[in-house]
Amino acid sequence: MQSESSAASGEKIMKTLKTILHYVRGFWKDTILTWFFVLLETICEILVVFFMQYLINDVNTSDVDSIYLFSILIAIIAVFGAVMGILAGIWSASAAAGFGKNLREAMYIQIQKYSFKNIDKFSTSSIITRTTTDVANVQNAFMQSIRAVIRAPFLIISALIMCAVTDWKLAWIFLLIIPFVLILLVFLASKVHPIFVRIFTTYDNLNQAVQEDVVAIRIVKAFDREDYEKKKFNGISDFIYTNFVHAEKVMAWNGPVVNFAVFGSIIAISYFGSEAIVSTNGVELSVGGLSTLITYVMLIMMALVWVSTVYVMIIIARNGAERIVEIIVEKPDIVSPQNALTSVPNGDVDFNHVSFAYVDDKKVLFDIDCHVKSGTMVGILGSTGSSKTTLVSLIARLYDPAEGSVCVGGHDVKEYNLSVLRDAVAVVLQKNTLFSGTIRQNLLWGDASASDETIMKACDLAQVTPFLKDMSQGLDTMVDEGGTNVSGGQKQRLCIARALLKNPKILILDDSTSACDTHTDALIREALQNERKDITKFIIAQRVLSVRNCDVIWVMNNGKIVAMGSSGELIESCPVYKELYDSQLGGGDFDARN
Repeated sequence: MQSESSAASGEKIMKTLKTILHYVRGFWKDTILTWFFVLLETICEILVVFFMQYLINDVNTSDVDSIYLFSILIAIIAVFGAVMGILAGIWSASAAAGFGKNLREAMYIQIQKYSFKNIDKFSTSSIITRTTTDVANVQNAFMQSIRAVIRAPFLIISALIMCAVTDWKLAWIFLLIIPFVLILLVFLASKVHPIFVRIFTTYDNLNQAVQEDVVAIRIVKAFDREDYEKKKFNGISDFIYTNFVHAEKVMAWNGPVVNFAVFGSIIAISYFGSEAIVSTNGVELSVGGLSTLITYVMLIMMALVWVSTVYVMIIIARNGAERIVEIIVEKPDIVSPQNALTSVPNGDVDFNHVSFAYVDDKKVLFDIDCHVKSGTMVGILGSTGSSKTTLVSLIARLYDPAEGSVCVGGHDVKEYNLSVLRDAVAVVLQKNTLFSGTIRQNLLWGDASASDETIMKACDLAQVTPFLKDMSQGLDTMVDEGGTNVSGGQKQRLCIARALLKNPKILILDDSTSACDTHTDALIREALQNERKDITKFIIAQRVLSVRNCDVIWVMNNGKIVAMGSSGELIESCPVYKELYDSQLGGGDFDARN
């Protein structure tokens, strides 16, 4: 079982590595140049140490000419090596930064393709962690490892060869020490990797706590829950702290053991080398040679220390890489078909015996079968949780039905190019979002090429103009992040104007005037009814006043349409609607019956 688990783990690592390295594309030149300059830098280090023994021997023999010669030679090689090291650092930084850029872009582009179902699989906080912290860890590990992958092996092998050239009878010491250190690194990695998996999974929860508190800071303060939120945050933070300390305690063995290997090698070489120097059995080892051997020990062990440091970074980055790959390889379950339709002929909408379930086959919509002609204004009423929003989400193919089909313009929505379909459907939600920038920039989301005249026409219809006139900079008024400097009703009206600028064939207003007063609500509905007669409109509302003048009203309950008709017809035939009507309007406004 353990061997099978190891094989599966190894296969997963290889798949992750293959996927992640694909995004070095465009920066292989930088990577290869890094390897080239690192190789030259390492060669220079080896040569400096090699020539140092001759310099030391010449000092002992007082050969002044040779001292000058080797001093100049060593200085030239050292300066050249330093330049090569600088160039290697520059190109490795460029390669790593480009690698990180490619990863972030690939993740972001893939996320844009996700359906709601795909997004639901990953929490918002987890996606943010993966595109920031995880990418940063992988990028840093890549920058160090592309230097280490050339420098460490070449330095160790070259130093071993030079040690053998200097005195092959002492080179056996390295053959004992190096495997010992490498086995230690592998052992420590197996112990700390599960800890880092826990840590970075918990980072998702930490980011989620911060995100929720910042977004809902007004609610937190209004309910005086600062202490509770601090306690929750500290609990998550303490868990990360405890696990990091645990991981560091394990990795703390790394430094002392490597140092032990270094000094052990130095002592062994000093002892056996000294014997070789003073022996009379014919073994020859100069003072410079002994100094060179000790220096090579330091170089080899410095390389091993670097390998151990990079190895720790790779262990940390491994979990991040796996989480990044999960985002990249996740296949969107809603995609455009081959030979997709590229135009929506009209705003006809047909629900053909549609049922839908989010998870576990637990249906939230049951056998919806109704048909809407282009230009019709449909009102949808129902209690909270009756799946009104879910129903209209199927029109823009934000979800696919579990059973039946949804047609727009006489064609199944699955036949359309997704961009074409969604461009023909404009949705305004109750909880609207404005982005930081000017009002004009927010409205131009609907039509990037819209003129000021067209923008103001949409503003008139959405009742934006009255409060826009009171703003000194008009359309160029800055909107704070999240639209916090405009009221809820103003935000809703701006979002309606933005949707109208799309000039859609289907407009969905999902309780999108709930923050507006009844007078403004009535003006918006009247404008939509009189000015945009060609648009099919779905108005989801909790207020009877918002839908009573619609061409047809659907009353929903528990995922079913229990009644449909005009306001007057429903008062006579639908107890649910009549109860809502009487409770909200007092039963006194009987104009709605006509």
